Amino acid sequence: MTRQIRVLRRAQLDLLEIQEYIARDSPTAAEDVIDALLARVSGLGEFPERGQIPRDAVLKASGYRYLRHGEYLVFYKVLRSQVRVYRVVHGRRRYEDIL
Repeated sequence: MTRQIRVLRRAQLDLLEIQEYIARDSPTAAEDVIDALLARVSGLGEFPERGQIPRDAVLKASGYRYLRHGEYLVFYKVLRSQVRVYRVVHGRRRYEDIL
């Protein structure tokens, strides 16, 4: 079963912030990173379980999974008929505090 993918507003803002930050040095690189992140997200409709389960007990108990792309982490939850993307953050951030 293919699930619908819903990128929540906060995750959309994360992507815009990432793009703006990278574009300061290289607009082309910024576009490439965002395209690659979106390609990873689009694959979740077919294979939602491929992401890793966080080690953090609270995030794990809340049902989060994450995909890693380069230095970025895409946090999402698999629901009955859809995949919801909650945040896209740099891996060095204390993501436990922002989810």
